[in-house]
Amino acid sequence: MRTAGFATAVIRSLLPLVLEFAEDHPGVRLIMHEHEPAEAVALLAADEIDLAMVYDYNLAPAPLDASLESIPLWTASWGLGVPEHLAAGVSGNSLAVFEAFREHDLIGNSRNRADEDVVRVLTSLAGSGPVVRHKADNLDLVEELIVAGLGVGLLPAERPHRLGVRLVPLTEPEVRLRSYAVIRRGRRTWPPLALLLDRLTAAP
Repeated sequence: MRTAGFATAVIRSLLPLVLEFAEDHPGVRLIMHEHEPAEAVALLAADEIDLAMVYDYNLAPAPLDASLESIPLWTASWGLGVPEHLAAGVSGNSLAVFEAFREHDLIGNSRNRADEDVVRVLTSLAGSGPVVRHKADNLDLVEELIVAGLGVGLLPAERPHRLGVRLVPLTEPEVRLRSYAVIRRGRRTWPPLALLLDRLTAAP
C-alpha cells in the first residue's frame, strides 16, 4: 500500500498501523513517503500512491479535484508561537493577538501556503497583523527562529514547546488544522485500501 503524507500524520496515524498490520494483516505492507499536501495529491493524481494524508485549516479550506475523495480524520488546535518574554499581557481573541504582533515578522511554511492563507484571513479581519518574511517546513526550526527573535509562527497547541517559546491561544475565530485521507474515486472498495481507511477512521 503506497502512502504519502505530512510528517505529523505519518507519525500519528500511519506508523502505529505498521506493527498492527505486520501482526494481523501480514499481506498488507505500508510504504510511506513524507510529503506536504500538494505534493502528496500530485502523486495520487499520477497514480504513484494509493492514499494521501493531507491537511488544511478551518479558516482556509483547500480545494479538491472532483476525481478525488477526502475522508475526514482528526483535527488539532493551533496557536501563535511567540518569544516567551513577549507573551505577557497579550490576551483577547485571534484578532487582538494578531493586532498585538502586527510589527513582528511571521514564519511561514516553506512547502505549503496554508499557513499564509490563515494569516491572510486573520490579518484581513483584524485590519493588521504580522507579515510572512521567513519560511521553514520543520516545526523545530520554526521554534528556533522564534527564540532567536526573528518572528512569530503558527504552532500546534498539543505540541511540547521548547524553552523560550510561549503559545498564545487563537480563538474567535479559532484556528484548527484538519487532517484528511484522500483517495481516487472508485478505489474505496479495494480490500487493502478499505482496511487502511477503516483503521484510520477508527483511530482517535
